[in-house]
Amino acid sequence: MSSGGPEERVADDAVYGERVRRLEAVVEASQMVNSSLDLEELAEHIVDIACRLIGAERGSLFLADPQSRSLRAMVAQGLPSGSLTVEFEQGIVGAVAASGEAEILDDPYADPRFDQRFDRATGYRTQSLLTVPIRNREGVLAAVLQLLNRRAGVFSTDDIEFLAELGVTFAIALTTARLHAETVARERLWEEVRLAAEIQRALQPGDRAQIPGLELEAVMRPCLEVGGDYWDVIPRGSGRWWLVVADVSGKGVPAGLVASNIQACLWTRRQDAAPLTEVVADINRLLCRLTRGRKYATLVVCEWDETKHTLTWVGAGHPPLFIEAGGDVCEYASTGPPVGLLDEGTYGRHTVRLGEGDTVLVYTDGLLEAGGEEGGEEFGLGRISTGLRQGGGTAAVVARLLEALGAHLGDADPADDVTLLCFRRPKVQ
Repeated sequence: MSSGGPEERVADDAVYGERVRRLEAVVEASQMVNSSLDLEELAEHIVDIACRLIGAERGSLFLADPQSRSLRAMVAQGLPSGSLTVEFEQGIVGAVAASGEAEILDDPYADPRFDQRFDRATGYRTQSLLTVPIRNREGVLAAVLQLLNRRAGVFSTDDIEFLAELGVTFAIALTTARLHAETVARERLWEEVRLAAEIQRALQPGDRAQIPGLELEAVMRPCLEVGGDYWDVIPRGSGRWWLVVADVSGKGVPAGLVASNIQACLWTRRQDAAPLTEVVADINRLLCRLTRGRKYATLVVCEWDETKHTLTWVGAGHPPLFIEAGGDVCEYASTGPPVGLLDEGTYGRHTVRLGEGDTVLVYTDGLLEAGGEEGGEEFGLGRISTGLRQGGGTAAVVARLLEALGAHLGDADPADDVTLLCFRRPKVQ
């Protein structure tokens, strides 16, 4: 009990009543802001609560990103819709974010940091400003809250202290909502990636990989859900087929999209009378226009002629193609640069006649360079040549190379997509 006179007891009661009101407000704010995980809806709640409890006409809330030292306006009452980003130390909001100290301006127009353009555009007159940092329990900046024009009197240090009490509640709710939004976004992205991977698998030849006069085995193992490698079998008619292997720079969805463009281009040209060198040159020019040098691909396009038993191919910056014949392995270098790098790239071609039992191996650098990361030993051309030379049919060659790759890497996973395409003109029994 207070031992003072009536006036002192009235003052104590007023202080006590204000304290109770603030505690009730904190509880109410906590219940309200924790009722939503929607980040934009939550930001609206915070501004509405702060304006109502402090008695401000309007307010704004800027979500902080300490890593990029920038703030994004989640709520900007009275301003035109559209994204608004503020750098730390830019304007009053940026200054508060940088210093971590609240600011009261009773005459904003006298402060050179105040941007008057918004008032001029809307016809509103900002007479006073209260700008406070919103920090979590660890003191990390989560947002900056700005209130405009107190309806009764002026903003005070009591308002700053009150908002500091509410601030932790606001920061926790904002952090929770932001994590929820990031989790939802990741799940949505993962679902899209999973769907992209399904589509990519569906675009692989499957049952189409049947070519009269050839025995064929292929495998594609992306190191991510979606790969930048691509292989295909494309019928051209009149006993001719294209066998394709491509490797797009980079990994994941962007590389997969470029690979899909290459596939679409080849399929639209499959009945074209143009020579193979011109088809690859056109793909190069298309990729240069589409990616502007940001993405490129190495590529091998082989044309098998069943009636002539000839194989003609163009190698665009791709690892060497191998042909095994009678235990001897020949290595054929590329006939031009990767597609997508040089707009005027030109391409040559190789042509050989496949004898009975001759085997061709095309692969991506995910096999060739496996293990070479951080100065390690690459799988290398020697192991590939040895695996092919041992013969035994296309399935045996692919299985042998994958087994050798596993032994070379040990417990490590390949750091790049791995694709092998092996085909052979079988011996007539």
